[in-house]
Amino acid sequence: MLQKANSAAAPAKALISPRIDAICGGGLSLVIALVVIAYGSISSSGMDNMLIAVNAYLFSDLLINGPHFMASYRVLYSRRKNFRLHPMVTIGAPLLALAFLVYIAVWSLQEGSSSVEQMQGRRPTGMIVLGWLAPVLLGWHYVGQSWGATACFAHLAGFKMTARDRRLIRCGFYALFVYHVTWGVESMGLLTSWFPQQRAGEFLMESLMQICRVVVLVCFLLGLWGFRLMSVEQGRAVPATVWLPWVATFSWYVMVDIYPQSFFLLQIFHAVQYLMFPARVEMNARGNTRRMKLHMLIYYAALVMIGFVVFEWTQILGWTMSTVSVPFLFLGTATMMIVNVHHYFIDAVIWKIRDPEIRRSVFGHLETS
Repeated sequence: MLQKANSAAAPAKALISPRIDAICGGGLSLVIALVVIAYGSISSSGMDNMLIAVNAYLFSDLLINGPHFMASYRVLYSRRKNFRLHPMVTIGAPLLALAFLVYIAVWSLQEGSSSVEQMQGRRPTGMIVLGWLAPVLLGWHYVGQSWGATACFAHLAGFKMTARDRRLIRCGFYALFVYHVTWGVESMGLLTSWFPQQRAGEFLMESLMQICRVVVLVCFLLGLWGFRLMSVEQGRAVPATVWLPWVATFSWYVMVDIYPQSFFLLQIFHAVQYLMFPARVEMNARGNTRRMKLHMLIYYAALVMIGFVVFEWTQILGWTMSTVSVPFLFLGTATMMIVNVHHYFIDAVIWKIRDPEIRRSVFGHLETS
């Protein structure tokens, strides 16, 4: 009993701060997702107009999505040993990306006699393959990060998950991954094109989606039971920072299931949740100085500017040359695709908490305090 009392009285540990952890970890995205779901149920056309306005006027890609990609590069290349331990990710992948852009440029120039309108339905084979891989890589990346945030905040709150707790809570993320891949297959119309006879593909796709929805619901209930068991085992309530990333991720996919056009919001929610971790790494690397706020402001501004150049370099060249061509359009899309794929493999190596150096980079501020 005394041990439980001492545990409850211990000061809360946080990645950034308890409030920011809760807001960015899932609280803000959960509220927005619930608003989209509720308001859309009342006025579907109003929801469509609101989503278009958010996507057009809030510059979310420039201020949130782009920086979250660039932050992972900052973490990867700021650790010199990554060149030795992960040469394929640090050196090999960028070289392959450059070769892929050359391939896209050559293909585009060969098709350059066609107009932009004529090229809309035609893509090089490499981009088609990456398009097929996208649902798998993105789905695993999104749910993997949310699980990592859940486990991280459980650790900070002093909760030790048993193997049973982990299975019950994590099965929901696996179910969401399967849903994500299935939803991606539906969005690309793969089954409907493979089985067009008597709408067989359409019916098969709808059946798979319904099965996924049922599995997700069952796993959500199992996860609730897992959190309940954690609370009972340790004699205290599970803090909101621990369960918010989990429940928020479910809300993201409910939102997308109801309004597929809101998928860009899922990407933004993921990016907001992600940015806490490289921000903490940067703060720990900088140390506790009086100019920390100024340093982090410069850090964020640099991420925004570099992200803008990386993702909009073809647009910048187009503005300079006062022209929009087929090669520019395909090179811009290819850049976005290869950064997304590279980001997936970067995260696979920079967040291995079992590595003592990486663990210190994320939790070092707790040791000093």
